[in-house]
Amino acid sequence: QAARARKVLSLVVRHSLPIRPSISRMEAVMMQSPASPASQNLVANTEKRLACGTIAAYSAPRMPFSAIDLLIRPARITVYRDALGMTIAAQAMIVSLCKSADFLLGFMLGKLSDATRTRWGRRKPFIALCSPVFMICTLLLGSPGWFFSRPHSADGNSTVTTVSEACAALVDSSNRSSCVELKACIDAAVASSTLRPWNATDGNADGVAAAAPASLSAYFGVLYFLWYLSGWTSSLIPYDALGMELTSDYHERARLFGVKTAFQFMGYLLQIGVGLGVSLAFETDVLMQVRLQAVAYSALLGLCFALLLRSVAERPLRPPKHAPLPMVPAVRQLLANGPYRQYLVFKVPMTIASLLPANLIIDYIKYSMRIEDFNATYYVAFAIVLLCVFGAIPLLISAARRWGRRGFARRRLAPLQLRTRAPPSH
Repeated sequence: QAARARKVLSLVVRHSLPIRPSISRMEAVMMQSPASPASQNLVANTEKRLACGTIAAYSAPRMPFSAIDLLIRPARITVYRDALGMTIAAQAMIVSLCKSADFLLGFMLGKLSDATRTRWGRRKPFIALCSPVFMICTLLLGSPGWFFSRPHSADGNSTVTTVSEACAALVDSSNRSSCVELKACIDAAVASSTLRPWNATDGNADGVAAAAPASLSAYFGVLYFLWYLSGWTSSLIPYDALGMELTSDYHERARLFGVKTAFQFMGYLLQIGVGLGVSLAFETDVLMQVRLQAVAYSALLGLCFALLLRSVAERPLRPPKHAPLPMVPAVRQLLANGPYRQYLVFKVPMTIASLLPANLIIDYIKYSMRIEDFNATYYVAFAIVLLCVFGAIPLLISAARRWGRRGFARRRLAPLQLRTRAPPSH
């Protein structure tokens, strides 16, 4: 019976071959070995290469995004805490609440963007509607001096926070070696509660100066939440998804996101240069420094997004192979992936560790190094960090090629200790 079955099977195969349609060149190459150069070249050629103009138009908004991030982060301290007197506790609570709410809303926004169907696509409508809100919030966050004045002392008299108001006649930027009279004037102004101490945000040493009004905290909280929601969630999530959907070819996608990363670093370098120049031009007016940069970067972001919306077209959607899962089952299925759980265990502490230096460096420069006008020092330190990052890229690539991704990760994380040290008090 087995021999008869094999004979019948061979007859069926033999008679079915003549009526089988001829295979295409694509199928013929795909039937070759996966490592065949012919198959690799043909697969790469089936995906249309992205035009250089499309790549540049897509990547351009990442430059002002990075510059705005590097502007607002220190402005929370220089403008709201130092210049306007917001307490550290109030600002920390507002920032934590805004980021926590934004984290939860990010899942909903991603789900909504995936389900959107319009004639312009499903990503660009969110960018077109939310990016103007983000630009307005950036402008208002960087310009609180339009609505709020400097804090007042307990007796109702206005306190002064800049040397130009307290001892303007003694300020001589061309001669920094002779500052004995200026120092004496500043000490006298601090002693009389006319000038707040350099290291005080909610009052001077005797508690004479009052904290900023509650309206400033409300202003900062509402704008900061809308800033995160309209920018880093409602604009950046669809923006990143749009890049992933522009091409399905691995090499083209790597080229696209490589250029986008280059624009991101260009934004950091832009902010370092502009911030350093503005801080030197307006040494005693922090509000003006941040305001000018907020106006410039908001306008630049608007131009970049207008270029993206005009020049980048979304690809037509393919019909899904399976019905989309609801959010909870999709998350459960995602967490059932063992390697992805390991990635999360690695990613969460690394993210926290990477955020600590950027948020602590300003306080370290001001309160440990005791540099009041710390913007210039901050930007110089950030420039050194970026140069070190650029210099380390070839070394990291060489190490990854030598040991592989997994082996390189093990060797890189072996000596790493995730711990935080308080800045020295002396």
